[in-house]
Amino acid sequence: MRRGPGIVPGPFVFHRSVRSVLDGFTDQVRSISTDVALYKLSAHDYDLLYSQKDYEREAHTLRERLWRIDAGLHSILDVACGTGAHDEILCQYYEVDGLDLHAPFLECARLRNPGGTYHEADMCDFRLDRMYDAILCLFGSIGYTQTYGHLVAALRCCRDHLTQRGVVIVEPWVEPERWQSDHVWQTHSERAGVHITRMTHGHRMGGICAMDFYYLIGTPAAGIIHQQERHELGLFTKEHIRQALIEAGLTHVDYDADGLGHGLYTARVPESGTAGTGSG
Repeated sequence: MRRGPGIVPGPFVFHRSVRSVLDGFTDQVRSISTDVALYKLSAHDYDLLYSQKDYEREAHTLRERLWRIDAGLHSILDVACGTGAHDEILCQYYEVDGLDLHAPFLECARLRNPGGTYHEADMCDFRLDRMYDAILCLFGSIGYTQTYGHLVAALRCCRDHLTQRGVVIVEPWVEPERWQSDHVWQTHSERAGVHITRMTHGHRMGGICAMDFYYLIGTPAAGIIHQQERHELGLFTKEHIRQALIEAGLTHVDYDADGLGHGLYTARVPESGTAGTGSG
């Protein structure tokens, strides 16, 4: 997805000219790095790795939240939808489309939600031919925007695709103060004789956390293979995200510390003639 030198904390901290220089440099880095596929892991192996994640519970939690906001919402766009595991549940209640940068994941999402339309697109710069009542960006995927400028751009794209009753829901990535630099994590899953283990080493580069993923994938037929990926995500504070939602033209910003387990931001399209205001 995206790589860059660091987060720009936003217009309320940095002078605009400094922000534009830093974001411009990041754009140059992105133009080089995004030519390389971020995910080498297959959609099948990705789903196996996260098979212990309770997508069904999360989808129903989102459905209940959307219903409380407005029982008349009908359509959803899932930004950075991955393999469509949430969409498989949500499409039973809504019209659900999605977008992601990784084409193999989109193929899986289309199988899970045949009635949906899936787009290979960048969350920071997409233009679709329809509007949605709700736009979701889940599982910390918003961190791939990396800089404050790209964060605002992504949220502005979401705002531009919302109906007048529209709502944005964002599940954040790790906050700067909670990131454990120079730490090692391990995850393992198994199903039907297929094993996958991922060890992760993470470190910090300014406002970016860089994670090196090392996979061992074992199957009875193929034996054991090794794959490696590098992911770089922006470390945004609550104030970064709240301010970015407002700058993107959204209002009634609310933060639920519980959410799906890692917090959840909600923001609305402002009523006609009103400016964005934060709350919560």
